[in-house]
Amino acid sequence: MLQRSIASIAIVFLLFACSDKQDSNNAQQAITINTQKIQEQPLKLNFEYPARLRSIQNIDIYARVEGVLLEQYFTEGAVVQAGDKLFKIDPKRYQARVDIAKAQVESAAANFDRATKDWQRVERLYKQGVLTIDQHDQSLYSYRNARAALSNAKAALQDALIDLEYTDVMANITGRVGMRRYDVGSLVGQGGNSVLTTLTQLNPIYAEFSIPSSDFYFLKNLDIERNQSNANVVLILGNGMQYEHKGRIDFIDSVLDSQTSSIRARAIIDNSELTLVPNDFVSLYIEGLEFAKAIAIPQTAVMQDEQGSYVFVLKDNQANLVRIKLGKTLPNGRVMVLSGLQANDVLILDNLSRLKDKMPVNVQKS
Repeated sequence: MLQRSIASIAIVFLLFACSDKQDSNNAQQAITINTQKIQEQPLKLNFEYPARLRSIQNIDIYARVEGVLLEQYFTEGAVVQAGDKLFKIDPKRYQARVDIAKAQVESAAANFDRATKDWQRVERLYKQGVLTIDQHDQSLYSYRNARAALSNAKAALQDALIDLEYTDVMANITGRVGMRRYDVGSLVGQGGNSVLTTLTQLNPIYAEFSIPSSDFYFLKNLDIERNQSNANVVLILGNGMQYEHKGRIDFIDSVLDSQTSSIRARAIIDNSELTLVPNDFVSLYIEGLEFAKAIAIPQTAVMQDEQGSYVFVLKDNQANLVRIKLGKTLPNGRVMVLSGLQANDVLILDNLSRLKDKMPVNVQKS
């Protein structure tokens, strides 16, 4: 009996010894880490994208009437102003049509004048009971027919004047004129030979680019309709020089391209010196965007697995795994966090590969 009691006491002491040893091992296993307290702060962001320059308008100049080209008034490749005359088409046939139409208007006006006087006289006599109802109706018919004939003649004259006006081929917009398609003396305006040249508007000019879906989060609320955004657009030309004029974003699409996971956008830039050329490729910077409450952390504190990005946050002396959504990469090795972290969270900065969720840790004392 005594031997059993001694054995039981020995077993109890042995269990206490093992428990103390295990607690000592757990204390030794706690990893020492460095931390950083998360703070929200104002943050200015710049965005860079490749862009392609596009003209606002690129139009074909048509021969709108058929005839022989008599004159060319521009130099190919020069800049012309809206309203400048570009070509002259032989106007003889159209001038003759105008003359005929004018004569027809005069004849119709004379007939209408006579019909009006007849109608006034017949109406007066009819009221006096001198004329019959048939005579009254016939006179009214003649008057209305003469009035319609005059309107028709005036419309025909207007149509003839329009054709005559089209013999002067004018520039619709201010821009650079292209090569002529036909020489002076050619018959134009017939079949497929109606495009005489092209005209490209160069000022202002568009810069078209695509915004990745991750950046769209920052840019979607720009007040582009009233141009009240502080965002400026800066172009870097192919020679590495910055373009002297800054532009603004004037269009952001509302549809995501499923193939590129990006959204089309466009900026408009002053090109009064005609330095920029359509279809040229440039680098586009969007600068001046400031976010009042942003969270940015070191990229080295971010881990990745098959589920996405995560960090470890210190809570109750333990490393807690927190899933986050990353935003734009910043200078100095930082990255924005769109969701998952809040102000005053304590971020663990090192020994990340050794950490597991809920693992006890020791904070390095400074």
